[in-house]
Amino acid sequence: MRLLQISVADDRLDAVLEVLRERDLGYSVSEGAAEQSDRTNVSFVLPADAVETVLEDLEEEGFDRGEFTVSVKTEFAHFDKVDEVQNRWGKTPNRLAPAAMRSKAKDLRRNMRSYLWMMILSAVVATAGIFTGSPAIVVGSMVIAPIVSPVLTADVGVVRNDRDMLVESLHMQLVGLVVAVVASAAFAWFARELSIIPTTLSIEQLELMSVRVSPSILALVVGLTAGAAGAYGLATKGQATIVGVMIAAALIPTAAATGIGIAWGNAVVAVGALLLLVISIVGVNAGGALMLLYLDYRPDDVDDGLFTFESARQAAVVLGTILLVVAIVGVAGITFADQHSFERSTNAAISDVVGQEEYGALGVRSTTIQYTAPTFSDRTVVTVVLTKTSGESFPGLSDELAAAIAERTDRDVIVQVQFVDYQRSNVSGSNASAAGA
Repeated sequence: MRLLQISVADDRLDAVLEVLRERDLGYSVSEGAAEQSDRTNVSFVLPADAVETVLEDLEEEGFDRGEFTVSVKTEFAHFDKVDEVQNRWGKTPNRLAPAAMRSKAKDLRRNMRSYLWMMILSAVVATAGIFTGSPAIVVGSMVIAPIVSPVLTADVGVVRNDRDMLVESLHMQLVGLVVAVVASAAFAWFARELSIIPTTLSIEQLELMSVRVSPSILALVVGLTAGAAGAYGLATKGQATIVGVMIAAALIPTAAATGIGIAWGNAVVAVGALLLLVISIVGVNAGGALMLLYLDYRPDDVDDGLFTFESARQAAVVLGTILLVVAIVGVAGITFADQHSFERSTNAAISDVVGQEEYGALGVRSTTIQYTAPTFSDRTVVTVVLTKTSGESFPGLSDELAAAIAERTDRDVIVQVQFVDYQRSNVSGSNASAAGA
């Protein structure tokens, strides 16, 4: 529920009160004081979903929300037909008023010092979780990460044409993720130097690391949907902070993986994870902005516009930010397209080989394709996990897969094949019980 307080010109008071009565809303009025003696203060309670609709109705009657409008969160209210009003609007999907959404987004923001400390701590927790192979610890790092705040405020800045909010939010995202990567790299380096972690550890083989060593189309989908979910929670009655865990899931473990790659001096892993991080943050921001546009949020007279500058310094900051974002997105986009093409061809080659009759007893459980980085490595490592029910061995399979992938992609690869054995019953459960008797 929201308590709205508005100031209404006396000649518009009757029309305003008639709108409130038509909506079955409880209200109270009081005369304006001193220089506002020709105005009346009206207070009324309504569901959060109804704020934008009711304000639009009032504006049609001549009310100007820009003169004085205050919205306060209300714990409870008692007035005639309050339950009926709540039930009616509870069944009607509505978005928050633009001003309320903007205020809700700003309430999520932390001061820079608090934000950076929480990013450092979440990165360290994520790094420890990856090393220990504990998904629960990695999830914990997502919960404490404050990255949702600058992501959602950036989305609001885009759709509301708020230049200052957009630029500040993009800077916070960039600084926060850089700090997270550095913190993860420092923690991983100390853990290695102090022999807390074996110095010969093959980091790309870690279960929680292997899925974050290269970008994929699924990672982009996760970023887009996470951003859209966060924006939807912000623009409705949903809890944006809870949905924000999903946004952090797309970013914090990947930042930790980048730091681990740097600490181990593994350029292929570090660059692959960094590219995945860039693709994810682009997807999260794009998904959130598109969702708010879908919900019909549009620019308003919040400020002078994205490209209206008051000084040369302000213009340099904004244009520099835009050029930096365009450059990062452009490089990441080109590299991502190349990686995606390679992954598609690799998966097709694996399917062709394993689908042959001689490998009929095998099934593909998973594939992990390392980032293809000719600058850092002549060969790309492809790991294929296969299931089989027989004790038969397939000594030439890895070479056959490597040849098929090389033929399709025109790149040299190293194929690692891992087999997972399992047994399959030959009789049904009832027959097996009868046989045992």
